[in-house]
Amino acid sequence: MIKVITYGTYDLFHYGHQRLLERAKALGDYLIVGVTADDFDKNRGKINVQQSLMERIESVRATGLADEIIIEEYEGQKIDDIKRYDIDIFTVGSDWVGEFDYLNEYCDVVYLERTEGVSSTDIRSKDRQVTLGLVGEGLILNKFYNESQYVNGLAVGGICSGDENQLKDFDDDLILTRDFDELIDNVEAIFIVSHPSKHYKQAKKALEKGVHVLCESPIALKEEELCELFKLAKKNNLILMDSIKTAYSTAYNRLLLLAKKGKIG
Repeated sequence: MIKVITYGTYDLFHYGHQRLLERAKALGDYLIVGVTADDFDKNRGKINVQQSLMERIESVRATGLADEIIIEEYEGQKIDDIKRYDIDIFTVGSDWVGEFDYLNEYCDVVYLERTEGVSSTDIRSKDRQVTLGLVGEGLILNKFYNESQYVNGLAVGGICSGDENQLKDFDDDLILTRDFDELIDNVEAIFIVSHPSKHYKQAKKALEKGVHVLCESPIALKEEELCELFKLAKKNNLILMDSIKTAYSTAYNRLLLLAKKGKIG
């Protein structure tokens, strides 16, 4: 009997998942499917999974393709599972080509072509898309614009800068303006990276217009102004928060762990 094993998160189970499991099943006689645990996903920096572990397991079970379902809970478990279940073939989607070649020491590794045009990431982004505006000057504005392109569920809709020449650095399909009111009239949230002296007035105006605010430190220069802004955000049921520091990022902590293990750095 040929035993096959594959792993995945299977969040928002879709046709692409179904096809991948069908092809994995066709590789052998017995298919084991590993579903990643919630904590394991978070430790890997995958923090936007929408469904619980049990929901994702039930989605896999409902296909009738898995002869056995297990939970992936820690790094290095794949080797342990291959040995424990006497696996002949490990398989995963082609977007991971080369990533698991080290498993060839324990079994055959097969990369299956993914179904084009569908992914859980795209589905999450479509359902939870937020239109963000950026306001500020200098290289930091370009930096945050470039980084925003890699955030799921986020689309930069406009940029406001007092430097007219800087606006020429950005795509023409964005709202490019020197008028802050024009920006907040066309976005759901703003990221304030302007001079600290402007933070309070810009944040207040955005909150009054019903726009969520993420702001570089400090949000305000006076304690009473900060308290006023948080009261206004609470009153209008809006988010107001200091920009997220890398030190609090799950992915950053993951990188630190890998560095301590000597795998990188």
